Amino acid sequence: MVLDPGVVLTEATDGIRATLFDPANRTYLLYLLTAALAAGAIVVRQVGLKSAFEQLNLLGRGYFISRSSLTDIALMGFNSFFKALLFVPYLGTSLGVAIAVGSWLQASFGDAQFLQLTSFPLPCIALVFSLALFVVDDGSRFLTHLAMHRIPVLWSLHKVHHSASVLTPLTIYRVHPLESAIYFCRGALSAGMVIGVFVWLFGRVLSGWEILGINAFGFLFNVAFSNLRHSHIYLSFGRAEKWFISPAQHQLHHSAHHHHANLGSALAIWDRLLGSWRPAKVCRTKLIFGIEQ
Repeated sequence: MVLDPGVVLTEATDGIRATLFDPANRTYLLYLLTAALAAGAIVVRQVGLKSAFEQLNLLGRGYFISRSSLTDIALMGFNSFFKALLFVPYLGTSLGVAIAVGSWLQASFGDAQFLQLTSFPLPCIALVFSLALFVVDDGSRFLTHLAMHRIPVLWSLHKVHHSASVLTPLTIYRVHPLESAIYFCRGALSAGMVIGVFVWLFGRVLSGWEILGINAFGFLFNVAFSNLRHSHIYLSFGRAEKWFISPAQHQLHHSAHHHHANLGSALAIWDRLLGSWRPAKVCRTKLIFGIEQ
C-alpha cells in the first residue's frame, strides 16, 4: 500500500481538529463546556465566588502551559499523525470488523428472522444497542487498562500516561504511540463486534446511520463529568461510586501512591470484581500526580 504524504498530513490534521469538533472524542467542545461549568459550580460552592477564579487557575503557568501539559499536546499531535499513517490503513476500523462479524453470522446461521426480533420498536432497539455498545466498550477498556498495569512490558508503555504531573482534559491524549495502537485496535474490535451483531439481528429494520450513529450512554457520560477526570477539581459521587467511577476516583488513580486502583472508565463493577476499587475518600489530602520515584 502506497500512502500519499499529502493525504496522511490532511488526515492527521483532521484528527487533531476532531478532538474539539467530533462528538466521538472526549474533548469535544460541548463536553469541555459542560466540564468547565461543572468545575466552576463546584469551586464556587467550595470557596465562594471571590476565590473561585484564583483556585481554578485554568490559565496560570502551572496548568495548560506547564511542561507536563505541553507534553500532552505534543503527544496528541504525534499520535494523530501516527494514526493517519499506520492505524487506519493497516489496522482497519470498526466498520471492517462489523462487516466481518455480520458476514460470519449470516454465513453460519443464516438470516436472523428466526429470532423474531424485528417486531421490537425502533427506539427499544436503539436503546439496547447503545447500552450493549457502552458496556462492551467499557469492559474491554477496563481489561486493556488492567493489562497495562499488570504486564511489565505494557506498564512500561502506560507509564507515559501516568507521568503527567498536571492533569488537564488533554491528558487523555498523553499516551505512548504503541499504547495508542493497542487502544485503537481495542476500540475497533469492541465496537465492530457489537455493531456486527446488531446489523445481523436488525439489519432489515435499521439503517446504517441508526446503527453507527447512536451511543446515547457514551454521549451522556462525556457530557456529564468525563473531562473532570483529568483535572484538579475534586468531585466525588459518594455512595454512587460503587457503581460509577467518579472524577475524584480517577484522580486518585493518577496519584503517585494509588495508580493501580480504580482502573475502570465509567462503570465501577469491574474494579469491584477484581478488588481494585477504592473510594475517593481514601485520600482527601492534596494528591501528588505522577509516578512514585
